[in-house]
Amino acid sequence: MNIKNLLLALLLTIGSYTLAAQVKMDPQTEKCGVKFFTNFESGSLDSVSVKAMMMIHAQMQLAQPALEFDIYSRFDPKNPADPQLPPSARWYHFLMTGVKGKDIQLNVHNSDARRPFYSYDGKNYIRFTEEECAKENTIQKKYEKDSVYIAYFTPYTESYLNSRLQEWGKRDCVETISIGKSEHGRNMPLMIVTDNNVPDKNKKRVYIHGRIHTSETPGSWHLDQMIETLTGNCQYAEDLRKNVVFYILPFTNPDGVQEGMSRSNSNGINLEVNYNYSDELTAQEVKNIKAFLTKVTAEKPIDVVLNMHSQSLNQTTYWVHKAETTSDRYYKDLMLFSNLTIDRNPYFRKDDLKFSNVSPRYLEGWFWENFGERSLAATFETPYTFYNNNRDGEWVSLENLRAMAIHNIYAIGDYLNIPSAKRVVLSEPSRRGGFEKKTDMQHIYFGDSYLVAKKDGATVKYKIKNLPAGRYDVYKWNAGENLKVSKDGENEWIKIGTVTQLTDGRFQCLRKMSAKGDIADSILLIKQE
Repeated sequence: MNIKNLLLALLLTIGSYTLAAQVKMDPQTEKCGVKFFTNFESGSLDSVSVKAMMMIHAQMQLAQPALEFDIYSRFDPKNPADPQLPPSARWYHFLMTGVKGKDIQLNVHNSDARRPFYSYDGKNYIRFTEEECAKENTIQKKYEKDSVYIAYFTPYTESYLNSRLQEWGKRDCVETISIGKSEHGRNMPLMIVTDNNVPDKNKKRVYIHGRIHTSETPGSWHLDQMIETLTGNCQYAEDLRKNVVFYILPFTNPDGVQEGMSRSNSNGINLEVNYNYSDELTAQEVKNIKAFLTKVTAEKPIDVVLNMHSQSLNQTTYWVHKAETTSDRYYKDLMLFSNLTIDRNPYFRKDDLKFSNVSPRYLEGWFWENFGERSLAATFETPYTFYNNNRDGEWVSLENLRAMAIHNIYAIGDYLNIPSAKRVVLSEPSRRGGFEKKTDMQHIYFGDSYLVAKKDGATVKYKIKNLPAGRYDVYKWNAGENLKVSKDGENEWIKIGTVTQLTDGRFQCLRKMSAKGDIADSILLIKQE
């Protein structure tokens, strides 16, 4: 093992704490033959009681046992920083033994059972079927093996993250550091992803962190694929790394993850809303994040900040901060970034966006107060259940979370106008006359301005000094009104043709407007495979 990997392994193993206590069971449960356990990482359940025990008789078959349990998920500790904020009990993850061949019904209390997951080996998790969760907040199933794990969503544990960090750490573009230790002494590993052969001076900078609320494991699986792509060997990732430094903190809340909390750290503090408290009421994890961000932004601000979450709503979303509490320009740019993520994304619709006031207690509020329009910060939410508010549509899975990750990465690259051999955004077209430059915030467009044709047939020219040879699909950004729900065909990439670049080098193209009032904004070239 080389020195880099040895140091990383030490970093990942330092820090530990006693896992959660065993599940409380009433005397009847103790005698029924089914046992409940949570003494493993991310395990969580408060108590269990038997509601009914019976034998089911079927003609010409042996009687089969059937048991009904009331299970109670465990509440997080009370929040000492904000006692008025009710603790959550969403997360549950437990092991049942003695269940083979028994018809078992679980009635879930303090949380919900919207088709959670089960596993016979603690690694491969399967979502319960609609029939197995036919009644509200119940799970009913006959299990094929004696032991089964039940989880609100497929767990993404600290040990799994550590294994991934060791994989990613072997790649030349990755450096892993610790930004400090949690309340219970666990390290908070942060990845720095960039091309170290290119000086950082002129690079854009992106900060991403996840797993603030520890029940939100879909967000971890989604972020995992973003990291896998950004550190991989595809051409687009290599081009991003030449032009961007990514700071990625996969676990904001390592204690909460390991100890099976729902939304808080080990002391009950909700880290998401802890950025403007006095020092004694600020969690150590937040102190570490603020100290790191203060240090890394001493010379220049972060360009894009992503706060990765999952939510109980049955849709993907960004929380877009209103212009009334930020600025018109900031709101316009957030809407551009959001619509770039939505573009051709089957798991994210234009009417899925949510809107809120920016507040200093959030990470985004901290960035707004310190850097204003210079740092674009947003919370991204994946659902636990199904997409697009369509119960009959596609349910959330590790596979489609991974598929969605590439849309987030394209949005970052397009928004920052990162030059790439595979995906090239050309902005600031030169005018040949017949255009008016506009800078209003009532449209969603790239940069500081867009062009409006003053006559039919007005022409703009796009050019780039170095474009690799190949055939490219050409898209225009169809800038439209800055509405909360963009109209169909507006604020998205629209294909307008194809072009062939015969040799590497200078490229230019002309675009002719059809009619007076047409908008000219950026175009996108995507190289055909």
